[in-house]
Amino acid sequence: MADARRSARTRRDAQRAFELQPVRSRAWRWGVALAWSAAASVAGAGLTAWALHAAEARRCPVVAPDLLQTRLANAELALEQERAARLALQKAADAAQAEVAKRQAELLFLRGHGARPNAR
Repeated sequence: MADARRSARTRRDAQRAFELQPVRSRAWRWGVALAWSAAASVAGAGLTAWALHAAEARRCPVVAPDLLQTRLANAELALEQERAARLALQKAADAAQAEVAKRQAELLFLRGHGARPNAR
């Protein structure tokens, strides 16, 4: 005796429209997409960090603000000392030049008024 249910099921499956269904679930596909996105963003962040680390060697070194202020104060002091030394040197040069001009004027005066060369 033949099973009536089996033949009925076979007829129903044969008449039904078949559609392709995904092998994986929608949640699994979203998980894979998110995993790929996370891996790509981590790779991009790593590449950016590596590029910035390579560029960091070419930059000026970072110093503490207190150390920077100390260096600036020392440089200003050295500049002020150099300025004072140049001013003192200029005053000495001006005084020497005035003394030379005075002696030259005296020499011209004495030569012009008939001073004898071998007078004692």
